[in-house]
Amino acid sequence: MNEALKDMLTQDAIIAKQDMEVSNIVLGIDAANRYSLFDSNGRSLGIAAEESSGAGGWLIRQFLRNKRPCKVHIYDQKGQQIATGKKPFRFIFSEMSAVVDDQIVGRSRRRFKILKRKYTIEVQGGSNFEINSSIFQFGKHAFDVTRNNSVVATIAKQFEGIMKMAFTQADTFSIQFKDNNLTLQERCTLLFTLFLIDFDVFEQR
Repeated sequence: MNEALKDMLTQDAIIAKQDMEVSNIVLGIDAANRYSLFDSNGRSLGIAAEESSGAGGWLIRQFLRNKRPCKVHIYDQKGQQIATGKKPFRFIFSEMSAVVDDQIVGRSRRRFKILKRKYTIEVQGGSNFEINSSIFQFGKHAFDVTRNNSVVATIAKQFEGIMKMAFTQADTFSIQFKDNNLTLQERCTLLFTLFLIDFDVFEQR
């Protein structure tokens, strides 16, 4: 595993600030997602960016919206690609795989549950996690990641003001790792779960 990725994943928290697109604000056009990544002290860790795939990818984003297949690449400070999230087309139950060094290290999947947002997360080696979050959340949205009924991490979206939310999908997300025994593969899979939740829950439809 790349040293920059190890440094990123060993932080207590990772903040993902989604970049604001003028096309989203003025024209209502859905552009490829891009996030600036920081640690809890504001130190830049790199970026995460959706692969644009040219004109064809642009058309797919407009018609399939958050159901679209896509790849989200993580880059270090030097612009080197260090990990990838692969999201296939799913009409109802979305999923995303975390890929490091051309190997799938884990996968997150949306599941059916009435009045809840449920995700199951499987990491290579046998680790299993769950997210069960109420659909009735306002302001700061929180998604607790549990293993054996214990919270090991929390993914959150902070409300940033009604005018900004009305005209753009530029948001700030965070993942806080609460279990120091989480492996790098587990942390990587949970980081890509953050991006899946953004696509699944918050992206304009």
